[in-house]
Parts: sequence; structure tokens; C-alpha cells
Amino acid sequence: MSARSKIGALGSDANAVRKVLQRAMLRPRTYRGFAKEILMTSLNVALYPAGLVSDALKVEDAVRLGDRYTSQVPLRYLDPVAASTPIILLHGYFHNRSAFVIMRRSLKKFGFRSVDTMNYNVIGHDVQELAHQLAVHVDEILQRTEATHVHLIGHSLGGLVARYYIQKLGGHEKVHTCITLGTPHRGTHAAWVGRGKTARQLRPGSLLLRQLARSSRAMPVRFISFYSNLDSLVLPASNAKITEPALRARNVLVKDVGHLSLLISRPIIRAIAETLANPDVPNQLNLRPARSVRNGARAQSGA
Repeated sequence: MSARSKIGALGSDANAVRKVLQRAMLRPRTYRGFAKEILMTSLNVALYPAGLVSDALKVEDAVRLGDRYTSQVPLRYLDPVAASTPIILLHGYFHNRSAFVIMRRSLKKFGFRSVDTMNYNVIGHDVQELAHQLAVHVDEILQRTEATHVHLIGHSLGGLVARYYIQKLGGHEKVHTCITLGTPHRGTHAAWVGRGKTARQLRPGSLLLRQLARSSRAMPVRFISFYSNLDSLVLPASNAKITEPALRARNVLVKDVGHLSLLISRPIIRAIAETLANPDVPNQLNLRPARSVRNGARAQSGA
């Protein structure tokens, strides 16, 4: 890409970010979303040390979180196969397993028996190396649980690690559903302030992102991407959509939810649970708009 093309693309992205912010600032729920994101950032900072300890955040099946983050209305009868299919949670840049403490407990409460988190260090490792670590982890989980497939849920960078494993390392044969939350599938301009190999890979037009686009092809994996208009780390926010037609992805716009708040959104967690509870239904989601409004996050699907 020429320098002139890069400048033009940057200007176009800057205009897109400006228009989204202008529309968002007109909605009262935007300010509530910003406040929740600040609180979520503080919570993640507090939990980060615990996430460094291998077993510190493991949750037993009997643990119940209560109804603050999960609905009182139970899921429909959970098929034994759906309940036993392992779920692997992949955290984002400069994060660890502590990011998923609420989502993991919620999924356990919904009846999923194997919900696993994977720690990895992005310093000195690129997405390809992290994807190879994931490949080993998936094989270990399948051997331990005697399952045939896993579900992957990746937040931010974790979504790209999942995609590289699926598209480049044969993961399409072992993954049933791949769900991403605030993942910069087409890069983010926020990565220009980062350092290291991984940060460079998150920039728009990077070699990694071009490889993922070129390697996209029809496969049996369900792809679902949640993205938010208030995501301050994916710029522009629309870059969190999976746009390769061959992947037949479902892109879901969740309004007024920040980058970290995607991890605790009740409508998102329930939509994920219902999706994984129905493995034979392609890309069907129900974000329950009425419930979303009560929690300060209106949600709608977006192509």
C-alpha cells in the first residue's frame, strides 16, 4: 500500500471514529457506559495479580455468582453434548485469565461443565507463537475431557489468536464455535502507540491481518463477533467486524459498552450461553433488547 493510500485510509478511519463519537455523545446511556468502563478498568487492575497464579481463579461447579451478572431465567434444557463441550477463554493484550472471572462463573452457572482459561504472555511473542500455544492447549483439553470439539471465546487480541489457530494451524477440525469480543479483525489505530511484534500485528494492514484475510475459506466453524460503538481500543469500532464472506460470520453491534465492559455485559453473556447451548443452530443470537436497556446496553445485530 502506498503512502498516499495509507494517509487516505487513516483519514477515512478518523472521520468514521469522529462520526460514531458524535452520535454516541447524544445518548445518555453513553455516559453510563463510560462510567462502567472506568469501574471495569479498576476491577481488572485489582484482579490482575490473582490471574497470574495458575489456580487462583478456578471455580468449582458448585460456585454460584448470584443474579447480578446472570439472569434468573434459566436456559432451556441443556443438551448433554452442549454441556460437555469444552469452552476455552482467551484474554487480550496485557491481560490474563482474570479478565474472564465473571463470564467464566456465569457460564458455569448456565450448566457448561468445562470452562477453561489460558494464560499467555504477549511480550516477546507474536500471534503465530501464541496460536501454537493454543494448539497445544486445545489438544490437552480434548484429551482430558474426551470431547471431539471445543468452543473458543477470545477478547481483543485473543480473537486473533483463535482465528490464526483455526485458519492456519488446522484448528477448524477441532473448533465448533469461535466468538470474539472487541477483536480488531481489521486492525486498530490504537496499536500505533504499542511496542513489540504483537502490537505491530494489530495495526491496520499488517502482514498478519492480510494473511488471515487471504486464508479465509469456507469451513464448519461458526464465527460470531461482538463489537461496540464505545470501544476506545478498537479504532474505528467497525474494524472489530469479521468481513470475509467465506467465514459467514455474524457481527453483532452492542451499543454503549466499553472494551472491557464487553466481558461483563449480561446480554452478551446470555447470548453466548444460548448460542453454545444450541450447537446445531447457525449463528442464531438473541440479545433480548428489553433486558439490555435495563442494563444500560442496547444491543442489535449488525452485518
